[in-house]
Amino acid sequence: MASSRKLQYADRVAIQQADQAIRKDVMRALVEVITNSNDSYSRLEHAGTATEGLIVIEVLRKHKNSVIRIQDFAEGMTDSRMDKVVGTYGEATSGLKEDKHVRGMWGRGLKDSIFGLGYGYVRSFKGANYYSCSLLLKKGVPTFDLDDPVRATVPLREKYNVPEGNSTLVEIIVSRDDVKMPQYNNLRNYLQRHFELRPIMSNPKRRIVLREMGTDWKIRQEHELSYRAPRGEKMLSERLKIPGFPAYAKLEVYRSGIELSTRGEEGDYADGGLLVISRATVISLTMLKFENDPYAAYFYGSIQCDYLHDLLKNDEPVLTATRDGINWTHPFAKALKTTVEAKLEPLIQAERDHAIHDEQTKLDKKLRQKLDRALHELNTIAVTELRDQRDGEGIRKLEVPESGMGFVPERLYVQTGQTATLTLRVALGENERMNATASIISNSPEIIVSTPQVVLKPHKTDPTVLEARVKVEGRQVGGEGTITAYLGRNRAQAIVQVHSKKETLTPPAPRGSNALFNDINFDDRTDPRQRVYYDRVNSSIVIATAAPSVKIYLDENNRLDTTVQGQVLLAELITEAVCREIAREGVEKGKYLVLEGSEADAIQNHFIRLQNRYAHLIHQYMVTKE
Repeated sequence: MASSRKLQYADRVAIQQADQAIRKDVMRALVEVITNSNDSYSRLEHAGTATEGLIVIEVLRKHKNSVIRIQDFAEGMTDSRMDKVVGTYGEATSGLKEDKHVRGMWGRGLKDSIFGLGYGYVRSFKGANYYSCSLLLKKGVPTFDLDDPVRATVPLREKYNVPEGNSTLVEIIVSRDDVKMPQYNNLRNYLQRHFELRPIMSNPKRRIVLREMGTDWKIRQEHELSYRAPRGEKMLSERLKIPGFPAYAKLEVYRSGIELSTRGEEGDYADGGLLVISRATVISLTMLKFENDPYAAYFYGSIQCDYLHDLLKNDEPVLTATRDGINWTHPFAKALKTTVEAKLEPLIQAERDHAIHDEQTKLDKKLRQKLDRALHELNTIAVTELRDQRDGEGIRKLEVPESGMGFVPERLYVQTGQTATLTLRVALGENERMNATASIISNSPEIIVSTPQVVLKPHKTDPTVLEARVKVEGRQVGGEGTITAYLGRNRAQAIVQVHSKKETLTPPAPRGSNALFNDINFDDRTDPRQRVYYDRVNSSIVIATAAPSVKIYLDENNRLDTTVQGQVLLAELITEAVCREIAREGVEKGKYLVLEGSEADAIQNHFIRLQNRYAHLIHQYMVTKE
């Protein structure tokens, strides 16, 4: 053994510091080690070296002494580098002082990560040699052991899956009884959504692979991790001068059409809020003084300020000692906070005013009664046209769809980063058989099908119906897609939308079991290029009041329903949405006979037929002279 020594600080302080930094939290430790690997790739790229950017995380969960391995194929480390990076405390070893684009800021993350969970090893291939060291507790004493270098033989490279080149492998044994090891699926979700890892998870130059390992160290399952910011509209993009300091900040703010989870609800995994970034390094997630303001929950974005990096380089206490983000009592942080809040205030006030107006519209009894009556009649039209697909009371026959195949439910919400389940049901007929395999595809990159092939088995209570579970995962808040199942000539579809907050995952209760149309909404934030559309997830008709041809008929309170002209336009828009959706459903669900390959033409033809048949009735429901 080349050397063995106590770490260069007091035994008691070592464990206390690890507990303070890591808090017995596996995720905090993983963030540190993964970002170390990312830093290693960044240093190579900064020097002009091409990299493959692969980081592999392997997890072996056990009742005791679970194992976590994080491996990269970047720089590698020699024994002298290990002695400095692993065997000392408080050194600026990451490259921050040299202006390299890295995250490491204290030179202590690796030690804290290992001792915060138990003990561990660092192994590395660099050039022709193999290097290794350990961080162990020997009779309660934190100890650094550095082994002598050996030649990187072929068997040694095969053992650690490094056929050539450099690599670093950090192995942590979770030996502390008070540390809980997350389940694989939770770990997968947390890693993808942790705010500090988002630049890594969304970087096209990185490939992050998470594996669940068996006791024989064979792969049980693996997933490639990624993150995509919510869908949203850019509301603000400004370069701000920070008063009193030679500094600027770039503020970008987006608004999601779906309410986002906040730090108060999901902590480090919240979709809402602003990432504070300095030289490509995320150091905080915050909404400043609006953290608990419900009207701020639609906003996300970033504050980019490289001056924070300069302060850190000069050892200014601009970050908290416990790595919880920015120290907002620092004079520069205070000035930054005040400047950004002044820009956010009008956006959030506008959101508040909009919400109040919406609430007043919803509470308008006359409008609500008119819309409720209209919805009843619109659903009567839908049932009349599509009655062959529903039973005598208008309830869709989900057990045995007329087309022979269908999803339950037909509309689904899934939380971002989570998996949800659809049930595919098929009527057992001459052309179907037990154990038949259906193919499942998604038309959206934001909706991932985890089960692209499913085997159909008899229903538990009805052997004439086959069914299979289809798992889908949401990747981007606001994303929406169609899941299609194929079995021979049959097909079935379901609509899936990705939400942010857990409590929004349950669809609103329908007005009636036979309701194709649940509501009529007015939205001044909907894309004005489309005046009206049918929201298939929420079964509602949405009027874009910001569309130029709609806006001119709004009254002084931005209402469309108070003048005869506005009511006529509203009736026309509703007619368009209702007739197009009934035509689409009739063609797709087999109500209307269609030649193969001519579905689009059939939808258009039935749309025109339905307009001619029902437009005058819809005008009668919507246009009054009151």
